[in-house]
Order: sequence, then C-alpha cells, then structure tokens
Amino acid sequence: MEGVSLQQVPRPEPQENELLVKVRAAAVNPLDILQITGQVRLLHPYAMPLTLGNECAGIVEKVGRRVTDFQVGDRVYARLPLDRIGAFAEYVAADQGAWARMPAGYDFVTAAAIPLAGLTAWQGLVEELEVQAGGRLLITGASGSFGQVAVPIARALGLRVVVTGNARARERFEAMGVEQYIDYRQANYWDLLSGVDYVIDTLGAGEFEHGLSVLRPGGRLLSLRLGPNRAFAERQGMPWFKRELFALAGHKYDAAARRQGKEYRFLFVRSNGEQLRRVTEIVEQRGILPDIDSHTFSLEQIREALALVAKGPVSGKVVIPM
Repeated sequence: MEGVSLQQVPRPEPQENELLVKVRAAAVNPLDILQITGQVRLLHPYAMPLTLGNECAGIVEKVGRRVTDFQVGDRVYARLPLDRIGAFAEYVAADQGAWARMPAGYDFVTAAAIPLAGLTAWQGLVEELEVQAGGRLLITGASGSFGQVAVPIARALGLRVVVTGNARARERFEAMGVEQYIDYRQANYWDLLSGVDYVIDTLGAGEFEHGLSVLRPGGRLLSLRLGPNRAFAERQGMPWFKRELFALAGHKYDAAARRQGKEYRFLFVRSNGEQLRRVTEIVEQRGILPDIDSHTFSLEQIREALALVAKGPVSGKVVIPM
C-alpha cells in the first residue's frame, strides 16, 4: 500500500476528558483506504502525516482528571472520533464520550470488529431512517460483516428484515430471524419486493434505482456508498459552501427520489459512546459474532493488511491483534 509506513511516535498524553487506551486489537476497514487516497477529504479533511485506524478495543491505561465514567483497567472499545483516529498504534487517546465497555465475555479481536458496523447500523436506522417497529427493511449486500451486525440490531428494534446476499450466508441470516433471504445469484430483489418501508444500500450506484423502486411512497433509502447531499450537510452543521457543494453532488439522487415521493439519505458514521453502549446491549443479548478473516497480521504488516482489504478476497473483518 503506497504511502503507508510504520513510524515511532510519542505515546499520547490524555487530556482532561480523555482516556489513554492500550490498544489490544484494531480492525482494518475500507474507510482506511479512502482516508489514504483522500477520497473522504470533503467529508473530513485529514492532515498528513496521519496515524490510521478507525476502530479498536483495548484496556484503559490512564484517565484524564475530568473522566468520570471509566477507570484504569476497564476493557473498552470505540469507533474513534473523526479528528482523533489512530487505532493502528500501541496507544490511543480519545474523549471519554467515544468509548464504551466491551461486551461481556468477548475477546479483544472480536470486539474490535463491532463499533464501526454497530454505530453505522444504529445511526442509519435510528437517526437517518427513523425506523418504526413493525416496518419492513431491505438491506442489499448484507451477507458481509456489516449485515452480520446490522440485522440483529434491526430485529432488536422491531423491524421485519429482508436481505440480499450470497448462498453461503443464507442459513446464518435465517437463524437471525430475517423475514426473507434473497440469493442475488438466483433472483433479482426488485422483481420480488414492493412496498418496503426502508432500504439500506451497501452496494453503490448500480443499485440505487433498484433500491428506490421497491420502496413505498414516503419511504427512505439510506446509502452507505453513494455521495452526500444537502440534507446530510445541513444535519452535520457544515459551512455554506459545503452545503452547496453536496447539494450539487447529491442532486440526481434527491431528484430521483422526490419524483417518486421518496427520500434519499446518506451517512458518514461518527463516534458516539452512548449509542455504542446501546449497541453493546444488543450484541450481548443476541450473541452477535461478526466473522473475522483468517489472515493474521502484526502491526509491522499493516501495509499487507490494508492491501488485502483493498483488493480482497476477505472472509470477514481483518483485525490486527497488538
């Protein structure tokens, strides 16, 4: 992976509201690739050089003087704040508001694979789609690590869930209680479904029109892969020039949705320890265990780990034990 190297940096000192955490495991995500290549610079500008790594699990080593919710020795995990990423390191410091205690009985590697997917699912369902119990949700391309976390969370929120994915994952997702599992090699979901209340698209531009077509009037489609729009910029409190820029970027999606009396949403997941605690409760109650890829990397092999995530194939989350 070009432009990535291992460097010695000082151990961070926690500020008054921060935890210093000794990292025991950190997950590698496609988001790390986007940060390296600058593809998310408009969503959040990252100054280089940058310590990569968006989610991790570890042990609290030290607490700032205003920290009240944690103590030294706690086993914690987080999707790190956008302005304080750096999980690919021996130590990381971040505000106490980003952290939650790990699910009881979970090891560090498994725990490190949960925060990003868990918070994406929670924020997508609760904040963007504003789901109501009893509603019907379609998740396209759900057989990967996101779906393994998102489906149980959706079920816990009282949703009827339909997913598309590969044949290998059918049994696992049916055990989670999905209403319908559609093998994408055997059938097109847009030929089988209609009147869906909510759609989460994990696949991108080629699926937008199909996802929109199965929604009921008034329904919402949330994309994790397409571009931001004006509504996203306004909800994030972005300056006027980014609101105008994202209004242009998302215009074709907004316009297509409006023509059918539907709504388009976009999400860029952020840290939130309180929400992660809610996710943790569901993880414990439902025994959520995301797949972990069998490849093993050390921190010194971070370039190889990033290359595997970028090019594949992977059979679960790539996690680096420290």
